[in-house]
Amino acid sequence: MMNYIQHFLGLLVVVLCFGFAIVLLTTDLIEMEPWRKQLMVVVFLSYGLFRTFRIYKGIKSSQK
Repeated sequence: MMNYIQHFLGLLVVVLCFGFAIVLLTTDLIEMEPWRKQLMVVVFLSYGLFRTFRIYKGIKSSQK
């Protein structure tokens, strides 16, 4: 049961990271320099991909 909660929270973090990266790319919601905005997008996308990999590994290990 606890693994399902961890996987769900991990998916929530992934969706939030990708969503915030898309918001940063498409809007000027937060005023910042272009290089800083690009750096933030890269950080959010890379962390989202990392968390996706961790969720995938966790699901694979729980199926054994």
